[in-house]
Amino acid sequence: MKSFFIIFLIALPLLSQTKDSLFLRIVLPEKDTLKYSASRHRIAASTNHSSKAFINYKEVRVYPSGAFVGMHVLGSDTSTLHIAVMNADGDSLTKDFVFLKPVPKLYPDGEIYIDNVSSPSEDMWLTAGDILEVRMRGTPGQQPVFDIDGVESGIPMRELTSKNGNGLGSYVGQFKVTAADQCIDAAVQVRIKKSFFSSEESTAKGKVSFIQDSLPRVVEITGKRPFLNAGLGSDRLGGAKLGFLVEGVRAIVTGKVGSQFRVKLGEGMEAWLPQEYALLQPVNTLLPSILTGSVSINGDDSEDVIRIGIGQKVPYTSEQLTDPMAIVVNLFGATSNTNWITHHLSAAGIKLVKSTQVGDEHFQLTILLNHQQHWGYDIAYEGSTLRIRVRRPPVVVDTMKPLSKMTIAIDAGHGIGSEGAKGATGVVEKDMTLALAKELNAQLKALGISTVMTRETDENVTMTDRADKIINAGVHLLVSIHCNSIGESSDPEQVKGTSAYYRYPGFKTLSDIMYKQMLSLGLAEWGVTGNFNFSLSGPTQFPNVLVETAFLSNPDDEMKLLDENFRTQVAAKIIGGLEEFVKLYAR
Repeated sequence: MKSFFIIFLIALPLLSQTKDSLFLRIVLPEKDTLKYSASRHRIAASTNHSSKAFINYKEVRVYPSGAFVGMHVLGSDTSTLHIAVMNADGDSLTKDFVFLKPVPKLYPDGEIYIDNVSSPSEDMWLTAGDILEVRMRGTPGQQPVFDIDGVESGIPMRELTSKNGNGLGSYVGQFKVTAADQCIDAAVQVRIKKSFFSSEESTAKGKVSFIQDSLPRVVEITGKRPFLNAGLGSDRLGGAKLGFLVEGVRAIVTGKVGSQFRVKLGEGMEAWLPQEYALLQPVNTLLPSILTGSVSINGDDSEDVIRIGIGQKVPYTSEQLTDPMAIVVNLFGATSNTNWITHHLSAAGIKLVKSTQVGDEHFQLTILLNHQQHWGYDIAYEGSTLRIRVRRPPVVVDTMKPLSKMTIAIDAGHGIGSEGAKGATGVVEKDMTLALAKELNAQLKALGISTVMTRETDENVTMTDRADKIINAGVHLLVSIHCNSIGESSDPEQVKGTSAYYRYPGFKTLSDIMYKQMLSLGLAEWGVTGNFNFSLSGPTQFPNVLVETAFLSNPDDEMKLLDENFRTQVAAKIIGGLEEFVKLYAR
């Protein structure tokens, strides 16, 4: 008896089929009807490996896994995609999709219009010296103005571009806030004159507040793993982070955009603090400003500790240097009164600590290390004393088992609610990473190595909880396991391979070693990426690496990952990379 079925589900676990069953599982496109803006769209599907597959009536390769992929070229406002599979008996299954190209709003020639006021798009707090920028698109060749309700009217805007394909002109205008300007939640309205008696008008989404009497203001930082962003930009991993802080730090707020407070650091330097980590203090609370005290440097068998008295918890950032090997800690709102730096013999891992007043209320400690690899450091406050714990290289007690006496953290990327990449066969990244993590854990356990897994089942574990679990366990090394994927407009057969990721320069060596280990499996090169803004690349407490094992979106790579023997080899190579790193840089 023959059976036929179409599966049109995302992230569906692999199903077992009988040899004579004909099926069509479609992963991409995700819907029957889609709106699109790109010129092409990726197709990912699977069938019985002995069947034939056709995309828009053209036969495409069916891989041994049953996967087949392709690209649908979108050449008109409405485009139809036809997918079909056929078995040896001539039986077939088909599925059609419709792609609709969004049609831009068109305006008649000679009409005065405002298409969009794009800025300010969020509510803002500004103060004297700040600049409010207003942007809009509308009829080209005009002289629009904008008004700030209750503050100023008729502020001119200038055209940035000439008439484009949509018949739109782009305009920008600026207003510099003075000490005399005051308003709360004022609307910003753009106008283009139509006649002596009328104008075309549109109001920006964001409102503005010009605050003079209660800015700057003090905010106390709260929450789990609070952080500072370098700016307002963002991507799928969030904004670029300056670093993590601890609860109780007090900072100076000078403004706000949307849900982020603008925080003053040093002279001419600012950062952005997400509102969820901010507790505003009463108006007229004294601004944090401290004098640094003496520095003491001590150590024990595994780490060195630097302490500096500062009186208040002020914001800080840190960075890793590799030539020379050093840690640089910046304290803001701080002025040097450090006249003693006492180095005890027990601090064997520290070569030198020096202090520098970099700028107005910007104090810097540079910690030069005696070893040739960063093994992690932790910054926190003990009362009003800043404490920096610096790990020394671990001691290898058994050269045949260099990881013995160490604890390795294993992170299986994604989980319920965050499925990750999808393969054409229906396999999803969260399941593949868990299988790889379990295999790695089993091999490490067989060697007698202590491990910590961020998740051991198909569960949703937040990034904060993962980081807390790893840090609290005192692990020595972290490997986060992922599978890569291309976007929906890229060719899945052209992009494949492995890659490794790190955030801090001092941990790059681990990524370099792990990358070469993965390449020895015959995977294609996809590179080593630094400054990576992934949550688990953020901790400074231990060397860490994110391994994108292979591309699930590529059918060849996907087949490798589906192979249990290959996953066993991947785990062995990761262990080999960890062992190589330890042999090179441990004591």
